[in-house]
Amino acid sequence: MLNEAIPVLPVANIREAIDFYEAKLGFTGINYGNYGILKLKTTEIHLVMKTLKTSNMLSGCLIMVENIEDFYTSLCAKGLIELKNKLAEKPWGTKEFTIADNNNNLIRFGEKR
Repeated sequence: MLNEAIPVLPVANIREAIDFYEAKLGFTGINYGNYGILKLKTTEIHLVMKTLKTSNMLSGCLIMVENIEDFYTSLCAKGLIELKNKLAEKPWGTKEFTIADNNNNLIRFGEKR
């Protein structure tokens, strides 16, 4: 069911972070405003804009899964899903939901569409 883990890094400025990764490390970046996706061959890094919500976040990751609806339902049954973290389509082509671990790290689960 789990396919791959992708780090999600909080940054102060999406455009500047993409510029750094492109110029210094050879990544190609896509800017979605308050979210960015970097790709280099088979490596992917996601960037999230630091906000009040993410300022207390230690780190996070995106875990790609298969059959996200079934996986979401199984975590709902375990009481891990807050009402505000419903399964939703994202503009970057995934269907996702988020949970927080016991250290306030955000763990997003997604499936590419």
